[in-house]
Amino acid sequence: MTKFENAGVSQKIISLMADVNISTVGRWIKRSNLDNSALSKERVRHSRYSVADVRKILSENYKQSLQNKDVVMSFYNFKGGTGKTSLCYQVSTHLALFGYNVLVIDADPQGHLSTSLGFDNNHDYPTICDVVNGTIPIRSAIREVFPGLSCIPSNLSLTRLEVFLTSATKREEIILNHIEKLSGQYDFIIFDTNPTISLLNRNILVASDLISIVCETQPYSLNGLKILMEDMNIFFQNMRLNFPDVMVIPNKYEDRSSNSAESMTVLRQYYANFMVKDFAVRKSEDIPTSAKQSLPLAFFARSNSIALEDILDLTREIVQKFSINIAEEVIA
Repeated sequence: MTKFENAGVSQKIISLMADVNISTVGRWIKRSNLDNSALSKERVRHSRYSVADVRKILSENYKQSLQNKDVVMSFYNFKGGTGKTSLCYQVSTHLALFGYNVLVIDADPQGHLSTSLGFDNNHDYPTICDVVNGTIPIRSAIREVFPGLSCIPSNLSLTRLEVFLTSATKREEIILNHIEKLSGQYDFIIFDTNPTISLLNRNILVASDLISIVCETQPYSLNGLKILMEDMNIFFQNMRLNFPDVMVIPNKYEDRSSNSAESMTVLRQYYANFMVKDFAVRKSEDIPTSAKQSLPLAFFARSNSIALEDILDLTREIVQKFSINIAEEVIA
């Protein structure tokens, strides 16, 4: 997508991504022979580097090794408006900037994630629907967004998928079977789900190593989360599968809102085992601005952006879940 070719990431933002000081990033750039490759060169520390260069810098100096490739994640909630598509967009794009190879699959007929990634919803792109019904192999549905990030986009054709799945054999495992055909090709495969309890979403849950449940810090979302967790528990029991790794992500938290504070208290009381300690994604105008501009936060946010801080913390937390413990590896 051409919009990403002209966008870049500054040294300061790279330093925030790697959680190091900016002079360290400067040394990495020199060591990688990228001193003169910046897209813009107003001042050295404000120079912006391309996606390929950022991936090279962070891959060589920061990226952590994963226990296994093909980590499958899903962003899920049957309640609409929680912000799952926004977080899926930010996490998937930033994982790719960190140097991981990422495939993101838009499983929502509304296609908001696809639009943010630069796809025209009016274009007849192949979707996961075409893969599941056997029209094309999964590899033929994949489109590159920028180096390290690929996508299977969505459109309204996904609304026809439920009819096919209803009559299919082993209908909850079809997505898993297709994903397994991509073995070794991607570090992360990430689904953005539609806001329903559907057979497509059941498939995605079965395929997922990590289910990220995005929950607004508001009373209605808390009620919905209780129902959602109960439904998932019954589903996995009926499937005779272990309950998966779940991460509850509080979203749109407002420091001065009593509703947000009360919601966080309830979340910690009942779901602490599924949450990152003392973490919530705070409400910020940078998130809708990112969607409006169709650019990830790293490309435009200021270094003091709370949205960028929270997204980077969340992305690193997800990576850490699946990373090799180097100390343990050496001892072993």
